[in-house]
Amino acid sequence: MLSNEEIEENIAELDSKWELKDGKIVKSFQFSSFMDAIGFVNDIAKIAERLDHHPIITINWKTVKLSLKSFDIDAITKRDIALAKEIEKSISKR
Repeated sequence: MLSNEEIEENIAELDSKWELKDGKIVKSFQFSSFMDAIGFVNDIAKIAERLDHHPIITINWKTVKLSLKSFDIDAITKRDIALAKEIEKSISKR
C-alpha cells in the first residue's frame, strides 16, 4: 500500500496525464479510430494477464480510460505503478 505522496511521486515519473482520482490512478487515451482503441485494449489485456493485475477499462468510441487499483486490499500499490509503467511502454511502441 502506497501513501498519496508515494503515489504522486511515482505517477510524476510517468506521462503527465496520469492522475490520482477517487482512490485510483487514472488516464484516458485518445485514438484515431475505434479499431485502434480496441487494438490498444487488446495490448493492455496481454500485459495485465502477464502481470496478473487487471485494470478497469472503459471504452467510449475512440477513447480508452484505464483505472488502476489493487482491489484485494482496496488501495494503490506498487503493482498498480508497475502496470502503469508497462502500459506507458506499450503506448510508446504504437
